[in-house]
Amino acid sequence: MDRTEWLNKLEALHFRIREGEQVAPDEVTWYRSARSSLLAAAVEVQARTVGSARKPRHSIRVTRAVPVLLEAGSWSQQSLTSDLGTGGFAVMLEAQPPVDDWIKATLLLSGGPITVTVAVADLRVAGGLIRVAFRFSEPPEPLRARVEDAMLDGVLEQLVFWDDVMDRLEA
Repeated sequence: MDRTEWLNKLEALHFRIREGEQVAPDEVTWYRSARSSLLAAAVEVQARTVGSARKPRHSIRVTRAVPVLLEAGSWSQQSLTSDLGTGGFAVMLEAQPPVDDWIKATLLLSGGPITVTVAVADLRVAGGLIRVAFRFSEPPEPLRARVEDAMLDGVLEQLVFWDDVMDRLEA
């Protein structure tokens, strides 16, 4: 199967499975293997681009705007994620969130909202705003699966530019 056929099959199965359509067991097995291979290759490529100055990623982050409500005590903020991964997400905020508390995050993923606790992993001032990276507190499997669905959506949209990822899959 060539690259185009492989991607078309993966994308078609991704959307069919996410929509709850009945899919043959052998196709589900192929899909899970292809999905896992694609995300693993993308993590490897992304880790190389981070360089040695930073900790390498263990999970891919994709550019993905997902509405999120952040709440901690009397503090709350609505925002959009700038990137999303199975380990967490980042947002741009006007004011610093509480850094020593767990924060309740409600992500509006396809299929409905999902709530998880997060902690601040990194803060950086950028152009008058604060880029805040949050890490999930041991995300449960349903959250991980839904985040991976959103990530795969992002990867599939961007994949035309990811020659390194596709070359890695073909190796």
